[in-house]
Amino acid sequence: MRKNSMIRFIRYILLPCLLAFANSGLKALVNDNTLTLENDQLRVRVDSRSGAISSFYVKALECEMIGEPALITNFRISLPVRDYLANYIDGMQQTPESVVKKGNSVVVKFSGMSSDRGVFPVDLSYTITLYPDYVGFTSRLTNHSDQPVAEFWFPRLGGWTQFGNHRDALLATPNYNQNSRHSVSLFRNYPGTRALGSEAAEWYQPYPGMVMPWWDLYDAKADLGLYLGYHDPQFRLSTWHTYLAPDVSGERDSWLSAARSGGKPVGLVFSHVRYPFIQNGESLESGEFIIRIHKGNWHEGSMFYRKWFLDHFPLDNSDSWLRKESSWFTSILYQPEDKVIANFETYLKWTQDARKSGIRCFELIGWNNGGLERNYPMYTPEEKLGGKAGFRDLLQTIEKEGGKCLVFNNYNILDQNTDWYRSELYKYQQQDQFGKQGIWMGWGESTLLARSSMSVRYHVRSSITPELEKILADQFLELVRDGADGFQIDKLCVAAALDFNPLSPMKPDLALCQGLVDAIGRLYDQCRALNPNFRMASEFGYDRLLPYFDVSYRCSSRNEISALRYVFPEWTSCNHISTPRDFMGVNGAVLTGAVIVVEPESYQGSLDQPVYQDLANYIKEINRIRGDLAPLIFTGKYYDDQGATLRELPGNSLNNLIFKVHGNTANTQKAIVVVNRAATPVEYTWTFTHSKVSKALLYSPFHAPVEVLSGQTVKIAGDGLHILAEMPRKPL
Repeated sequence: MRKNSMIRFIRYILLPCLLAFANSGLKALVNDNTLTLENDQLRVRVDSRSGAISSFYVKALECEMIGEPALITNFRISLPVRDYLANYIDGMQQTPESVVKKGNSVVVKFSGMSSDRGVFPVDLSYTITLYPDYVGFTSRLTNHSDQPVAEFWFPRLGGWTQFGNHRDALLATPNYNQNSRHSVSLFRNYPGTRALGSEAAEWYQPYPGMVMPWWDLYDAKADLGLYLGYHDPQFRLSTWHTYLAPDVSGERDSWLSAARSGGKPVGLVFSHVRYPFIQNGESLESGEFIIRIHKGNWHEGSMFYRKWFLDHFPLDNSDSWLRKESSWFTSILYQPEDKVIANFETYLKWTQDARKSGIRCFELIGWNNGGLERNYPMYTPEEKLGGKAGFRDLLQTIEKEGGKCLVFNNYNILDQNTDWYRSELYKYQQQDQFGKQGIWMGWGESTLLARSSMSVRYHVRSSITPELEKILADQFLELVRDGADGFQIDKLCVAAALDFNPLSPMKPDLALCQGLVDAIGRLYDQCRALNPNFRMASEFGYDRLLPYFDVSYRCSSRNEISALRYVFPEWTSCNHISTPRDFMGVNGAVLTGAVIVVEPESYQGSLDQPVYQDLANYIKEINRIRGDLAPLIFTGKYYDDQGATLRELPGNSLNNLIFKVHGNTANTQKAIVVVNRAATPVEYTWTFTHSKVSKALLYSPFHAPVEVLSGQTVKIAGDGLHILAEMPRKPL
């Protein structure tokens, strides 16, 4: 009896008490090592022993993103030392001076760092802040060592295994000349590989390179997105970087299973990497890196970035003549191998030919000394074409006839084959850490050797220095005085790189980012001081130049256009039309709201010749329609494929139609632009989803507009174009 009583006492009283005590002790231990930030959307836990995020829990998805705790991490610093450029300081091997929770923030401080190469006087403090719908990361890195800090990886979040309770979430990134799509499968079909020297499979994208500084991850099942963006008024070169540890599998599913990983942890490590090269006594003050939960896909996520951008860099091109021109004519007058295609008088005749198709904007290329891709940065009119007098007469005549001329030039591009370069300009060349530059920019035209790049004049990027700015400004301002209505500045898309030229006044990661933007801004202001109506286009590839350029030269093609068009509809790009029957290229420009840039015979001829007659008539008709509907489908809002649905009726095949939605900035009117990629007619029905729209006016080339009802079957011709303009609703 006594024995049974003792057993019951142990089982029902003593053991539960011991378990409760042990459990409370374990909870106390966990709480001692974890600081928690929590609200209705997110719960973030920070390990107080390292300052690393150990848990990132998304409540709407009931999803713990950090599924592999062995990969949690905080930061990494590259501090090259003598005879060892690969000296990395691993943040997880450092002991923080303090990890403190202050309200809705955790502040982490490190003083002094070490690696297997020694101890280094580098200090770091960073703050993790939880806002209602996002987590923000800011930092201050100070270097007291004799060596520069080359790389700073922060924030760094490791152990990601999913977004949503599955591995099907897809990533969208902002591309240069294609629309953004959620097509990158980080959690299943990882796009990277293990490179020579890397510690795991890796995949990354730099900005610039991306046209905006964000990624967006999307769980379609839950219709929930995760925005990863860097918001910093200071424009630096940086990288969105991922590792997949330990490696890709080599199978259809690129992730190794736990059973096949050889005991190694499996998961993603995400990092935002900057390249500050701060010296002894210098600090890097970061912008804010943001991880934000939002409803919907990248279309919704990117609007958060638009708001931040416009708060810092307002855009207003409402008075721009250039943004209102929906078509250009262009030609190269003088090719690099000394071949003259047209002089200034002939080019004027070609502009008059193009005006018959409703074109009023004319890009002038190869007008300068030596011709296209020659003698840069010498920008004076070529004598063989008519010299300065002929150049001025050309610009003035175009203006008198109601047109505008965009004069082609470059900014920080140097021809290394000139005496001027060999005697003076060489010192302005952009330099890598070894004082060199990878040279690849060379284009030829008139001979097979040139076209195959076996015999071309190679160019180099230049640094941005006061001396070079003056060389360019003196010549460019003279062009404005000569009558240039605007510039088309080429090759700015290749300018972003680290620049270690000792003549550069800025840090390597700023010099050809913020430094270039500032220089373009100064040039823009100087030109507009001479001519308040002066405007610019450019072959550029990132958002920070939007305040100065109304149009990009190469950010679209056929039916594709950069995501910049959706995020910033104030801007657009060019669709280039060179072949005699590229009607689909013209349709693509209408689809995305791009400029039609017609360049007959690959920049070598007039539009007024028999082989181009049908195309010229088609462009004339498109210009007429777009002129009537410009506020709705060209200068207005651009919603991509949001705000409408199209249903192809059963026929030969499906998925032949592409549509985009546009809107009028002055009211709520919208339009659907439809392109048929098939050679045969397709029947479809349409619906606006922003509101109940019962009828629309249907526009198609060479036909009068007709009224169509929502749900009514519509037939579009093979290779055809439709514009469905919402008809105004009668007031109640």
